[in-house]
Amino acid sequence: MKVSLLFVLALLGFLAQDVAAHGRWKCPPPRDVLDATGKHIPFDNTGNKYAACGPQSHKWGFGNVTEIFPGWMTIVMEESVSHTGSPFRIAILDETETARAILLNHIPHNDNTKPIPGSENTYAPYKISVFIPDIKCDKCILQMLYLMTDKTVKCGIPTCYYNPNDASCKGSTDPKVATCFGAPNDNPCVQENECFSNYHSCSDVVIHGNNDWSKVAYNNQPQDWPFRNLPMDLYASEIGTWTDDGWLKNVPANYTTVHKQSGFDCAFY
Repeated sequence: MKVSLLFVLALLGFLAQDVAAHGRWKCPPPRDVLDATGKHIPFDNTGNKYAACGPQSHKWGFGNVTEIFPGWMTIVMEESVSHTGSPFRIAILDETETARAILLNHIPHNDNTKPIPGSENTYAPYKISVFIPDIKCDKCILQMLYLMTDKTVKCGIPTCYYNPNDASCKGSTDPKVATCFGAPNDNPCVQENECFSNYHSCSDVVIHGNNDWSKVAYNNQPQDWPFRNLPMDLYASEIGTWTDDGWLKNVPANYTTVHKQSGFDCAFY
């Protein structure tokens, strides 16, 4: 009985938080895989609501730094709480934490996941391969953006706009209007119809390429990515079909092929 009571109390503790869909990098590791004292973070870093990288924003090198190269590489994200239809975006940020290249956008959600908050062995993997452009960057960031469109849809916003400078707000510009359910705070948004609740995870990387940013397109998604032509910053309920081990179905083979890089391998996750 004592064990059951402790479990219930722990579960209630998680539910007392703003437990909306949470996610983070698994491979490469997130900047905040450890806290400031060096302890592993099992759950809290899956809920970084504030752009661009949560509490450790503007602290490049706070954790591990991964060296990567231009070309295909397989990455793994993980979800600790699932919410319907909430899509992902993968981008490269520069040292100022400004998005410079969108690698994949509108990655659809897997609505069949059933992770348990705080129980890391139940977290749902999202495996996908991305193409790293030929950029030389000594201090870059791979950012995973997870957009809570389940909340915007429920608040009467079927399509929302992601504003990195206002990624956490009440869901309305009017301070007198009721805050949307699940909004992270009561701060008025800068403009109407913003994606008012989002999660961010950052992995610090060095990219061993050749070009500067002037040679790299902002929309750097491959031409055969099925969702390439959707609006860059507008998001809705977006649901896909995934395999049981975390690969997206119905996309070209490059996105579901394991691509290893020298000294860097996410394939075993």
